[in-house]
Amino acid sequence: MTNNVGRLDAAIRWALAATFFAIAIVFHEVTVVTLGSALAAVVLAGTAATRICPFYGVLGLHTNRERDQRREARGPARRA
Repeated sequence: MTNNVGRLDAAIRWALAATFFAIAIVFHEVTVVTLGSALAAVVLAGTAATRICPFYGVLGLHTNRERDQRREARGPARRA
């Protein structure tokens, strides 16, 4: 899979992951909130670290401008 998460998007995901981890720690007595927050944090951290979002892939979205710049540098796509 190609990277479909841009730098800004990844930074936002890291910040949200940290926030959800903090929520999980603060509300450790409420099991549902703790597990939900921890799961969301792990998913966000994973997609930020790998810069691949399966949900974006299914929808055909991407926020990776570097990918666009590489495509433009190669020139127009050739069709066989």
